[in-house]
Amino acid sequence: MKFFFDEQGYPFLDIDYEYHVLADFLSGDIQRSLFGVNEYITACNHVDSGVIEAWSGTGNAHTVTIKKDGVNIFNEYSEEELDISSIEEFKSYLESWKKLLISNGIEK
Repeated sequence: MKFFFDEQGYPFLDIDYEYHVLADFLSGDIQRSLFGVNEYITACNHVDSGVIEAWSGTGNAHTVTIKKDGVNIFNEYSEEELDISSIEEFKSYLESWKKLLISNGIEK
């Protein structure tokens, strides 16, 4: 798995095909938005700590549902989905995306 900016300057995740829904979500829904990635990290923290039981939100193309027992990413167009077994695993992808954005000088 590799987080980087492509030749055209867009953030990108090179990952095994079985995780392509995650890569599409990060590049298509969060894009270059620190606000967006922080919103998902906060939702993870709230569910993980029990502040809320579950969280769900729909972005440009994906609906993300965060529950204590894991995270589901559903592509509203292709109807493909990915189940991630833990909040911590999903959060680690978000944190890596956030680091990528910050490393490229993105501040918002």
